[in-house]
Amino acid sequence: LARPAFLVVASIISAAAHFSLAIATTEEGFALGVTLSGIAFGMVWPLMVLITGEVFGTLHVGANYMFFDGFSSAAGTLLLSKFVAQTVYDDHETEGNKCFGTECFQLSHLIVSLLSLTCILSSVGLIWTTKDVYRRS
Repeated sequence: LARPAFLVVASIISAAAHFSLAIATTEEGFALGVTLSGIAFGMVWPLMVLITGEVFGTLHVGANYMFFDGFSSAAGTLLLSKFVAQTVYDDHETEGNKCFGTECFQLSHLIVSLLSLTCILSSVGLIWTTKDVYRRS
């Protein structure tokens, strides 16, 4: 299997993780979501280093990888943590600027779960566009 195929697996796990976190009402459900999320996160970033080197070459792998890691991390953190999660939380605040219950972050996790589904599609596209790279190796 080509390495981008494992990005599909990681994206499926990530979607399941955030869906689990969105519907979790018990400690076990929360633990399952966190565990799956950790597995997916642990798969994606090492794969990105390897795939970047294999697709773009190893001469400038640091610069190429930082585009994916640096830009996507910064943009994702700003968009999802600052705007999406904060807006969802603020919309569900009660008196005293506090939120209790699953609805505080449920929509945020559903949005991340849907974004993970788009990652599946883009990873399948990556498999398709890099098939020659992995056929040679």
